Amino acid sequence: MTGVPSSIGRARALAILAVITIVGGALRFYNLAWGAPYFHFHIDEHFVFMGADLLRKSMRDAALSPKFFMYSPLPMYLLNIVRAIYETLAHPLNLTVPHDEVTYMVLGRGISAAFGTATIPLVYAIAARLLNRKAGLLAAAFLAVSVLHVRDSHFFAVDVSMVFFVVLTWLSLFRLAERGDVWAGVLTGLAFGAAILCKYSAAFMGLPMGFAYLLSPRRPRTLRPLGAWWPWIVRGIVPLAVAALTFVVLDPMAWQYYGKFRDDIRTLVTDPLTGVTRPLWIGQFAGVSHLRLYWFTNLLWWGIGPALEIWSIAGLVWMATRRRALMWLAIIVPAVYFLTAGNTIAPFVRYAIPLTPMLAVAGGVFGADLLRRARWRRVGFVAVGLVLAVTTAYAAAYMNIFRQPDSRVAAARYLQRVVPRGAPILVEPSQVLPPMGEYYAHTNFYGDYQPRGAESERIEDFHLYTLDTYVYLYNDRLSDADKQAYIDRRLALVDWVILDDSFREFYRDLPRAENHVVQDFYTNLVAGRLGFALVKRFKVYPSLFGWTIDDDRSELTFRLFDHPEILIFRRIGPRPGAAPQS
Repeated sequence: MTGVPSSIGRARALAILAVITIVGGALRFYNLAWGAPYFHFHIDEHFVFMGADLLRKSMRDAALSPKFFMYSPLPMYLLNIVRAIYETLAHPLNLTVPHDEVTYMVLGRGISAAFGTATIPLVYAIAARLLNRKAGLLAAAFLAVSVLHVRDSHFFAVDVSMVFFVVLTWLSLFRLAERGDVWAGVLTGLAFGAAILCKYSAAFMGLPMGFAYLLSPRRPRTLRPLGAWWPWIVRGIVPLAVAALTFVVLDPMAWQYYGKFRDDIRTLVTDPLTGVTRPLWIGQFAGVSHLRLYWFTNLLWWGIGPALEIWSIAGLVWMATRRRALMWLAIIVPAVYFLTAGNTIAPFVRYAIPLTPMLAVAGGVFGADLLRRARWRRVGFVAVGLVLAVTTAYAAAYMNIFRQPDSRVAAARYLQRVVPRGAPILVEPSQVLPPMGEYYAHTNFYGDYQPRGAESERIEDFHLYTLDTYVYLYNDRLSDADKQAYIDRRLALVDWVILDDSFREFYRDLPRAENHVVQDFYTNLVAGRLGFALVKRFKVYPSLFGWTIDDDRSELTFRLFDHPEILIFRRIGPRPGAAPQS
């Protein structure tokens, strides 16, 4: 099927697509060294980097490392290939040297940016097949400036690479539906297997694959003779067999260390996301009353902007009214994804990333169809132009995040400049903690700089005391009196307190009966009722030409990984048992 004829010639369409792809690539490759070498700022990125480095030493060491199977290995393999090429052409990387650590992080992030950019022409191909080249160009333009896809292309996590192969699988489904031959099955299976090798949740594409094969012209049209069905069934197994073989061959650790694989998936993925366990790191969703609606009122609202969200959803509705099998095939992909991923009790914003190309296709097809209808052309032109302009402005504003120094780095510089050496500081066990001491001055990729333990201390540039809000104070078996005594005891030791927005939001909507002591601590500290005053706040917002977008209501991890809030408090009076501060 070639779609509806377009007034745009092939050569001109490809030239425009090249420009769109270059713009999208520029947004995705912009300042990939941002925040480096402080590798803990994005916790998922940190574990993928660590897994890749461990794989160079031993598959066994990697497989047995903490949280390894929470992430699929294909991006790690690719980073090791890119690293090997770099080291052959330049020099071996020493991940205890900050300059080499920055290089390592840029190599990994470059892979994500490349996959993110390469997804743009794939989206063009899908929308062009569904309608015409104009639809393809609009879809490509919408994805090029989709903020969530741009943002996550800056990090070496697994989501953007998975989305590339999901979209490649989606594109191959059209060939499978139109031909249903073995070669179409092989191509689909390879793309599907690669998607799962990036992230296990790509398995949702199995259902659209089955639907596509049901549409194939090789399917017998009558129930009898039954023998005619067997060749069709065998060919239908090909995509699944190829995908399974691809996964087994390229991820042998999953079956060689199956016990660890199963436990990682259960304890770190399925149990928390389905509510079997309630770790603190999903606490920000405790106050969300309508979890599926939250995808529309928060994840997509902030992830791609309200204009593109509304337009694309209208496009999905429009596509659902078309009586064409391939339109239904296009709709079933986002529908199945939302039905499966939407079951979670912890809808992190990154779970909306796979929807960005799907919604871009819907928006592109819808816009192009209006533009080809004389009656609706003027309305379509204004609407498409407005949606594209607003979404592009949002993407340009979001680039301010990567133009400005990271708020954690800015806070670290402030501490070095203002806080006396050796000053006692209270910190939480957070990856959002501003880098201090050796981590700030001489970053070691293999160092563990996250404070842990209820009574832990660390003395470097400053004397750090931990307030363990992550484990100790989250313990339901601890009495309120014990929690309060612990907080009071730790506060009495310090002259400075550093907070970020992670644990404050984790606790904010948790049941008050069990958590009011910690909730009141945050409220009273910020209000100045605990003997400390807020002396400095660090925060970066999306901004363009003086127009600032306050996204504090967005899902926590939309802000946490690249523009968290850092608050620094100083004791107002003398510390109990200590001389007054100078």
